[in-house]
Amino acid sequence: MTPDLLIDTCIKLDPLSELPRTGWLLRGIRPCESLADHSFGVAVVSALLVDGLRATGEAVDGERVLRLALSHDAPEARTGDIPMPSKTPELDVELSKLEASLFRSLLPTSWHQLHTELERAETLEARIVRAADKLQMMIKVLVYESQHRGRLEEFWQNPKNFRDYDIQLARACFDRVCERSGNPKPR
Repeated sequence: MTPDLLIDTCIKLDPLSELPRTGWLLRGIRPCESLADHSFGVAVVSALLVDGLRATGEAVDGERVLRLALSHDAPEARTGDIPMPSKTPELDVELSKLEASLFRSLLPTSWHQLHTELERAETLEARIVRAADKLQMMIKVLVYESQHRGRLEEFWQNPKNFRDYDIQLARACFDRVCERSGNPKPR
């Protein structure tokens, strides 16, 4: 790692701090969390899931989880946030190719394999981050609704928003988020 590579990487990722999560804007929530806010939240949720899993004796590479969480939306520094309702299967395929290329252009070589790992969600660490991504979003829905900043019913109705990637603690957290909101968990 050279000083220039470190500085350039931070500059390339800096737009994440200014770009809003489009899904919130589309639902009239202003101001709303930025992509960087979301990535921070995913990192926190991921770290807490790691703590919970380790407490049950599970061996987890916490540094890898942190790197996956911090970089999971890095390509959005260039593409912006494309909300789920706008994504078609065809767009998803093309977007996946573009994001893989952008990931390589935005992050140091030592981070490149993280994108594939996250997309495949085959490792425990990647599954933790994928579950944390959904869990952070649903916790944010709970927060926005408790602040009376919007009615976000459609989030509670989409089963994809509750994908736990076979992480028991994430499943339990989704159940509690639903209980706190008064909404049933969709099947």
